[in-house]
Amino acid sequence: MSELSQYGIQLTAQTIHAKQFEKKMRGYNQEQVDEFLDEIIKDYSRMQELIVKFEADLANIHKELMKDKEAFDYFMIKRRLEDLEQRVFGEKRETLRPRVF
Repeated sequence: MSELSQYGIQLTAQTIHAKQFEKKMRGYNQEQVDEFLDEIIKDYSRMQELIVKFEADLANIHKELMKDKEAFDYFMIKRRLEDLEQRVFGEKRETLRPRVF
C-alpha cells in the first residue's frame, strides 16, 4: 500500500477499527456507533484502494508518455496552453472545455 501520510491522511481503516472509546453514563448507543464506524471503515478502505490504483495508473501513464518524447512534449504544451486559457478566460472557460489532465 502506498504511503498515504504524504497526502495528509493519518488514519487507516485498521486504526479506525482498533480505536477504543471509554464508556460513560448517558453515552451514545454503542451498537449504532460500531455500525457507523464499520461503514466508515469500508469507505476508507475503498478510498485507500483507489489512491493506490490511481497512483499506479498515473505511473503507467507517465511511463507511456516518456516512451514517446514528442507525444510528451505535445502533451505538456497542451497542458500549458490550457493553464494560460484558464488564467485568461477564468472559470467560464473551464465549463466550455474541461482540463485534459
